[in-house]
Amino acid sequence: MKEKMYKYAPVLLLTGGLGLWLITFLIARYVNYKQGLVWISLLVIQMVICTTCGILIKKLHQQVHTDTLTGLRNRRYFCAKLPELASKAPISLILMDIDNFKSVNDTYGHMAGDQVLQQFAGILQNNIRRDDIIARIGGEEFAIILPQTDVKKAFKIANRIRTAVENHLFAYENITCKITVSVGIASVKECTNISIDQFLKITDEALYKAKGKKNFIVTVAEG
Repeated sequence: MKEKMYKYAPVLLLTGGLGLWLITFLIARYVNYKQGLVWISLLVIQMVICTTCGILIKKLHQQVHTDTLTGLRNRRYFCAKLPELASKAPISLILMDIDNFKSVNDTYGHMAGDQVLQQFAGILQNNIRRDDIIARIGGEEFAIILPQTDVKKAFKIANRIRTAVENHLFAYENITCKITVSVGIASVKECTNISIDQFLKITDEALYKAKGKKNFIVTVAEG
């Protein structure tokens, strides 16, 4: 609910301003012409201020919950959204870690590393559904929340991403490189009694096992 309030802040404030303008217009009909113009002018100014404030509120809310480098959601948003969506199981959680990312920074420099992260984020965005939520939760670690998704569907999505990453040629200026990604998946069915901490721990353990093999996916289904 709060998310929608921030998203539609400009519309809500503008609607409120229009409501006040209508009230003022009705009042102005019963006062003289000059007074009416003064009231209407003040209301127009107020509407402009309300709309501007609404746009600023929306932008600030987006900035607080957005990773500046990749444009994805950040850890703060992820931690706030996961408990909300987990209460509406079934749900799947994907944790991804770029394999040997430190070597990319060490070999090509941090600018190239940043470009790899940005291009990797683009691959994620191109391979998920509208209601899925992607977040960058660490340096080269990413999470995807998949609402109303069982482990089989989650694996298909993760494998599509893994394959796309493996086949993509990452480029920055005259530098090119290939990377792979390790993936841990945990899925929770309806009516499964599991805490958010347990959910994250299980997914993280799956990721740890995948990282032991590299370019691999490990899945866990609870309940």
